[in-house]
Amino acid sequence: MPGLARMLGNLLIRAQLRWVWLTAGRKLLATTRDPMRVQRSLLASFIRNNRATTFGKQHHFEKIGNYVEFCQHVPVFEYEMLRDYVRAAIERDEPSLTKQAPVAYVRTSGTSGLAKDIPLTRDHLIALKRIHRLAVANQHRLCPEAFTGSILAITSPAVEGDLGNGKHYGSASGVVSVSTSALVREKFVVPDAVLTVSNSRIKYLLILRLAMCRADLTHIACANPTTLLTLVRLYHEHTAELLSCIEKGGFFLADQVPPAVWASIANHFIPQPQRAAEIAERHRQTGCLRLVDLWPQLRLVVTWTCASAGVAARLLHHELPQPVRILDLGYLSSEFRGTITLGLRSGSGLPTFDTHFFEFVERDQWDDGKPQFLTLDALRKHRDYYVIVTTPSGLYRYFINDLVRVTGFFNRTPLFKFLQKGKGVTNITGEKLYESQVLAAVHASLDGLCAARFIMALADEEKCCYRFYIEAHHGAKPAAGGLAKLIDNKLGELNLEYSGKRESARLAASSVIWLRSGAEEAYKKFCVENGQREGQFKTVALAYAQKFKFDLDAFSEQD
Repeated sequence: MPGLARMLGNLLIRAQLRWVWLTAGRKLLATTRDPMRVQRSLLASFIRNNRATTFGKQHHFEKIGNYVEFCQHVPVFEYEMLRDYVRAAIERDEPSLTKQAPVAYVRTSGTSGLAKDIPLTRDHLIALKRIHRLAVANQHRLCPEAFTGSILAITSPAVEGDLGNGKHYGSASGVVSVSTSALVREKFVVPDAVLTVSNSRIKYLLILRLAMCRADLTHIACANPTTLLTLVRLYHEHTAELLSCIEKGGFFLADQVPPAVWASIANHFIPQPQRAAEIAERHRQTGCLRLVDLWPQLRLVVTWTCASAGVAARLLHHELPQPVRILDLGYLSSEFRGTITLGLRSGSGLPTFDTHFFEFVERDQWDDGKPQFLTLDALRKHRDYYVIVTTPSGLYRYFINDLVRVTGFFNRTPLFKFLQKGKGVTNITGEKLYESQVLAAVHASLDGLCAARFIMALADEEKCCYRFYIEAHHGAKPAAGGLAKLIDNKLGELNLEYSGKRESARLAASSVIWLRSGAEEAYKKFCVENGQREGQFKTVALAYAQKFKFDLDAFSEQD
């Protein structure tokens, strides 16, 4: 009977997700023939609906009838310029940014040291949930077998605290994930209560303990690929304890789980001696168990694969060889979801142009302080652009400091992928080195020798040079001096200005510092303790040494 119920459930999921794609998916794809018609209509609705707000009155929304006038009356904003409007909505329930009151807020770290509370209106939330359902339906379209077994979905909590005005704040991934089909959510391995555990080590061990019991796991979804590498590390650190728990039941660190959480999940930890024996035997045969050995039925992993997340994503290919497919999660942030991954090109996605109004500025123009603002119809293939977005929740002409690259077109709509944060750019002597160039140079120099788990390049303005800190994952580490020369040469090929500055000795030779195991984890812990959300943790692989707060030298293997 259980087998029959499962078969019926899978048939219902297939029918449901195919229907979503055939209706909403095809409707969206049809609009790609004229995206600017949708964009103009969307911008007009934002202006019309919010004329009476504090922001609308101050920026003369009543005089705005088109995009050109929108640019004339509304400058580009960053969050700190909007903080007082957000505070007015939270503290006085004032319609400061939108006529429609926010129903919740998404909290993320801010550049000023204060947290950013991003408003989320009802209409925006409905649209984000629709986008999420469409993204899941597309995952099913690309890999239907991934939905036949259990699903490991790791998100941050939807509710993390209260603002004192009856509105809560939480994570974007948590808020949106609750809209996942009930039929699909029944397959989830991890109860929501586990995701609220604040001690990340305990949380991930709980997740691993629950997931290891499910031999039928076919789908994993998590924002950051480092999460999966953390699960691998924790398995190898606690193999004996985890196998004993699976065999006998319970959890070896139950006394460290918050009592309320444990009370709600304790019944999940039943004895499964057969499963424990199966994992132990596979471990004995392989000698070094990989994720694919834990879950041989796994077919799809959805996670970030671009920019700095690509360092960890590369390592996943060792843990998850074919036939497991790794699909990019798409371009999304706390402020908005920028793309839906179609699977046409690695990391590329279709912009959510029916929900958010997009503007772009070419990278060099913005960096030179001479921005020319472009709409979707003016973008060109293989060009890099900064994103400026206007959302239904009242972020107007919002500069998010993200760089995207146009990879192609679907009908008349550009496809793009996240390239890097804009702050991942350094300039000591005019070389304008970009994070993407750093990652490409390091990976090319290590190719065939060693895989990197963590990369951080620091620009030392005092000594006019770059230091490359690298934590190895596996493989033979080349000598630091020789590797530094290889990286220098590769950067010269990728960046003519860098080559010129090195040739003229305006830039001194680079150096490589190998880091001890655990450096990346320690850096992540430091960032989380200083306000960055764990579930959305992204390393920026390039920064100025004088502004970098974490002591990487303390993890140097030279010590």
